Amino acid sequence: MAQAYKTPGVYIEEIPKFPPSIAAVETAIPAFIGYTEKAVRDGETLINKPIRIESIAEYELYYGGSPSQNVTLFLDTNNQFVRSEAFAKLYLYDSLRLFYANGGGKCYIVSVGPFPVSVSSATLESALLLLEQEDEPTLILAPDVVSDTNGPFEFQKQALVQCNKLQDRFVICDLTQSVTNTAFNASVTTFRNSIGINYLKYGAAYGPWIRANLPRTLLRRNITLLREGVNTAIQLANLTNDVDTQAIIADLLIVEGFVTEAKAVKDALSGDPAITLEDHSKELTDNYNAATLVADIKAAIKVVTDYMVDIINAIDERYDLAPTASERFKLRTEIEKYIESGQIKSAFRALADHHIHLAALADPNAMPLLTAGADLDEVAGFLGFTDSATLLGAASANVSGSYNGLTTVKQRADVAISVVLSGVSEAIAFFHFLEATQLSYEKTLNETLLAGFGLYKNLVSKAAEALNLLPPSGAIAGVYAAVDRDRGVWKAPANVSLNAVTAPAVTVSHEQQGEFNVDVNGGKSVNIIRSFTGKGTLVWGARTLAGNDNEWRYVSVRRFFNFVEESVKKATEPFVFEPNDANTWVRVQAMIENFLTVLWRQGALQGIKPEHAFYVAVGLGKTMTPLDILEGRMIIEIGMAAVRPAEFIILRFSHKMPES
Repeated sequence: MAQAYKTPGVYIEEIPKFPPSIAAVETAIPAFIGYTEKAVRDGETLINKPIRIESIAEYELYYGGSPSQNVTLFLDTNNQFVRSEAFAKLYLYDSLRLFYANGGGKCYIVSVGPFPVSVSSATLESALLLLEQEDEPTLILAPDVVSDTNGPFEFQKQALVQCNKLQDRFVICDLTQSVTNTAFNASVTTFRNSIGINYLKYGAAYGPWIRANLPRTLLRRNITLLREGVNTAIQLANLTNDVDTQAIIADLLIVEGFVTEAKAVKDALSGDPAITLEDHSKELTDNYNAATLVADIKAAIKVVTDYMVDIINAIDERYDLAPTASERFKLRTEIEKYIESGQIKSAFRALADHHIHLAALADPNAMPLLTAGADLDEVAGFLGFTDSATLLGAASANVSGSYNGLTTVKQRADVAISVVLSGVSEAIAFFHFLEATQLSYEKTLNETLLAGFGLYKNLVSKAAEALNLLPPSGAIAGVYAAVDRDRGVWKAPANVSLNAVTAPAVTVSHEQQGEFNVDVNGGKSVNIIRSFTGKGTLVWGARTLAGNDNEWRYVSVRRFFNFVEESVKKATEPFVFEPNDANTWVRVQAMIENFLTVLWRQGALQGIKPEHAFYVAVGLGKTMTPLDILEGRMIIEIGMAAVRPAEFIILRFSHKMPES
């Protein structure tokens, strides 16, 4: 609309000449759905909340580390390795490590809760519905779902439904675990029979599983030894006659006792692995106020004092077993040095002093801060006092003075609890010192054992192999991200080597792969991961689950269309409610054609000329009728000649007759 000029002067009008442009959307942002050690950020739970992260360090900050590293190894009567069984079959953390090892970047994590006893596909499906609200993810995978006893298929089918509904994401499917050719054939058959026939173009399956070489720190307590056939326990010390090695094992067992005891006390205090001791202390402080009842104070104090007494009792009990003469066992000395610094002794003495005042009150709600009797005698002895009476002693003048003028139980309890809470920081510092010292000595002894005991080193290697048998989806997602970044989403994510992988769990030959690549019955192709001499482990397949579909056979074609569709969709949103006339049609057509021309120049579209590679049609008599315009529909038709991978390269040779 022309501006109406009323005052003499010079006026500037800027006339837009360039069409709007299309910004390319991200193509490889996977969403990992599964179980995590914890799920908390700044004190707020992250369970069932899709959260974007950009590194493995960020994951560990919010979600913790790996599940149990415990492995059971079965030995024959000659103490030779037979087989192994990993305790926890949860793969999200290791899959994420493979994702980053193979070129991954941004991703989403949807934690469904702490590590469970058994995996529930229904729980993971509920998290999948939450992911529907997020626009950014373009890949869906749930490595943990393969451990569901009913199979991963219901989750995978629901993921395909979501992809078809949103049309902006793709599913990477894992098969169930197999380590032999027969088992792998069975897993492929089961997958094809169970995945259904709906929306197969939005997913791809990969197999067999892979043997990774992810670094792991395995300790003796992570490994259980059993006799094959009879399942009787085998003691590590019985596998050697070397006296020095047996002494190391004995020392190691005692240190492990400290570690286990400390963990049990910590878990009992927090009740939730996601809550740190500092969080718990702050919670007690924040929740206490002047109106708090004595009973509530009593409950709060009991948690703290029981925690501190339990730690001391646990250490004292283990000291009785400690081989103090051993040069290797320095833990007791280190702890005694800490105690002699006086901080923890002062904290206990303050608690003991206030114990006297509260215990002496006649009110039935009054509580002792420490439990008198044998337990308290042991604590007192450990801290350098003769007995509990000496620890409690006579109330100091300072403590007595703090109660001057306080006549009620409530008033005295207020004073007492402030001392308790201030002493918690000392107890927490002591606990963290114990944790760090114990773990350090445990690792040192374990490394000494590895260096001098060959059989043990071999057993640790076998345990690591069991834990490193992983579903491939995490590594494949990393390959997608790397190929998209380096070449483009139109390049098939195949003929690419896998990092942090030593070999596939099952060797598939050239002839055998034909049955997996082409499914004559349902077209459900399975992309095979194969090992090649001099090349390593390669992804040797690029088909979707709609392997017999000429339009959507290849992963790169499906994902390229997702990419273009989503990019154009977002770019055309500003034209909603614009006049549905030729001016708007020209701008929209020019915008899309410019975008596709750039893609054609990059090699995403096939043809020696742009008009051979794509077309964009919009307008009355082309894509719309007068009725469409009256009803507010602007219809744009886009055709693209997407490049397809050269899956089969055929070299034809023939004899040529001599001509001279």
